[in-house]
Amino acid sequence: MSSHCVAYGCGKTAENDVTLFRFPKDPEEFHKWEKQVQRTRSNWFASPNCHLCSDHFGKDYFESISPFGVPKLKPGAVPTVFVLIFYKLKSQCLFFNITMLPFL
Repeated sequence: MSSHCVAYGCGKTAENDVTLFRFPKDPEEFHKWEKQVQRTRSNWFASPNCHLCSDHFGKDYFESISPFGVPKLKPGAVPTVFVLIFYKLKSQCLFFNITMLPFL
């Protein structure tokens, strides 16, 4: 089974020309990533094998591309870019743009 991005509405794999990043081993960093994903996926919990793709990190979170052409995250990088969510409440459609969510 290939790895895929766990972000709501994404599911991309390496075949989609993105780089997949495994959740950090450091418990504090792991929790930060998990909390960011939970902002769009309530009642979701990460496992150590979860991945997020490069689309969910702002440009400032990347170091120079390695000699092999693979993007590398800076230490402490936190995912902040997620999809648009639509909520329908009482015949009104409210749009919440959560692209570039600030880290909480």
